[in-house]
Amino acid sequence: MINSFINPQFQSLLERYQLNSFSALWDVKVNWFEEPNMRRGGWSGVGQLRLNSESGDQVLLYVKKQEDHGRRTWRHPVKGEPTFKREFSNLQFLEQHAFTAPQVVYYGQEDTSEHQRAVLATLALGQHQSLEEWVQPNYAQLNEIEKTQFLLTLAEKIGQLHSLGMVHRALYPKHIFINPKLASNVAVIDLEKARLTTIGWYRTFFDLAALFRHSNWSKDEQLIFFKAYCGKSQLSYSEQWLFEKIQLRATR
Repeated sequence: MINSFINPQFQSLLERYQLNSFSALWDVKVNWFEEPNMRRGGWSGVGQLRLNSESGDQVLLYVKKQEDHGRRTWRHPVKGEPTFKREFSNLQFLEQHAFTAPQVVYYGQEDTSEHQRAVLATLALGQHQSLEEWVQPNYAQLNEIEKTQFLLTLAEKIGQLHSLGMVHRALYPKHIFINPKLASNVAVIDLEKARLTTIGWYRTFFDLAALFRHSNWSKDEQLIFFKAYCGKSQLSYSEQWLFEKIQLRATR
């Protein structure tokens, strides 16, 4: 059985290349970033696929494929469901709430007696660059005012993500994308592990600890970020306690 979704905006593009079916996208050759990961009893990988629109513009897609790479849920306690299915749902959720993330082009899932397979194709994020890539040559060149403004902007956007009830659960700099030409435009990628939760401290604690651990910010910079995230110039006792716990986890 095959379940699939095609974004109407890209229907004609996929049809033009005869890629408007699960089998076609599963079989199409992509340029792997690295060899697919062998985990969860199966494998999962991501590659690039470049197509040309009718106007001649190049369209860059990221195509993720996985086989027998699921997670067990109460609805799927034995075989589980593809991790890309959660990512697909999370991307659709963020689009509905106008938070920048990769736009879904296609999602398809094939379940047979032998294998469970999934394909997720998304549109590349235009002028965006990962925070990890951007920081190395740029952050050290900023003056203190510019660094503070950068931290304030980033904190506000992560706060917006959390205000939607979503915890990313892998909020590393390589999964945060910024547009250098429009600093306020911040996006997140790789939402396989993300989930919705009503527990506010959980979103804050786990995501910011992960971000701090991989960002190489000073304690003062972390404090500037956290105050902006909380929307406070002075933290309450409970916020100070949470900040200390985040810093402690970030050093583990």
